[in-house]
Amino acid sequence: MSIVVSNKQKIHYELAGDKGPWMFLHTPHMIPMSAWREGGYVKQLEQNFRLVMIEPLGQGLSDAPVDASHYTIASRIRHILDILREVQADYTFFLGVGLGAQVGFQMSKEFPRRIRSLITIGAQPYQELEEAKYLKEKLDQLRSGKLSAYLQQWHSLDHLSVNQQKLIMQGNPEAYALGLEASFNWEGLGDDLKSLGTTTLLFTAKAEPRFLSVRDAGKRLRNGRYVILPKVLQSHGLWSSELIMKPLLDFTRRER
Repeated sequence: MSIVVSNKQKIHYELAGDKGPWMFLHTPHMIPMSAWREGGYVKQLEQNFRLVMIEPLGQGLSDAPVDASHYTIASRIRHILDILREVQADYTFFLGVGLGAQVGFQMSKEFPRRIRSLITIGAQPYQELEEAKYLKEKLDQLRSGKLSAYLQQWHSLDHLSVNQQKLIMQGNPEAYALGLEASFNWEGLGDDLKSLGTTTLLFTAKAEPRFLSVRDAGKRLRNGRYVILPKVLQSHGLWSSELIMKPLLDFTRRER
């Protein structure tokens, strides 16, 4: 595991694989970067890519400042750019889930030459509306320090490992709240979506609440494609790699 100092904050990241193009992996809110290994992604992807996995600010071993300005999507992009500079990667494939997908969408707009292709899972490039009605309840629960109850209510279907739950429970509840709030406040790409030139693959499923928005985005993106999965299976806080891997590798093979 390595560390980069970005905006005076220590960000942990991990490398895997020693051949092929770079691929950057960004987890959703609260999910430790170890999920990529536990969920089977690393074992399959490192055969074709040099992987960079980030432990997002406010999570795991990375710093967890209680200053909202550190958790904006723009700030998170800066963390990624500093890591890419550290590993001497000019550009990268980008795989993001949830929060990670939001970062990938915004980065594709602002730094299109740094992202070779974007793959997103369970996220839309618009402002979050579907779950906004739950935001206050989630924030109150986090800020009261009821992490166990929070995980049970909002992540019970994620099939988190014992180790993941332990890492999350050791985190700073206020940092989690700030990160979640910043994610909900992201304005999305809106009409800018039409001009986005990055080749993008979006994964969705009819069972997920964002299905219609993700499908709409896939149609509107100039170089966008979307995959509708038959169901959503969770493993270690991520969508099951068994459903994701084949279309992901087919897509990246065409883009290499």
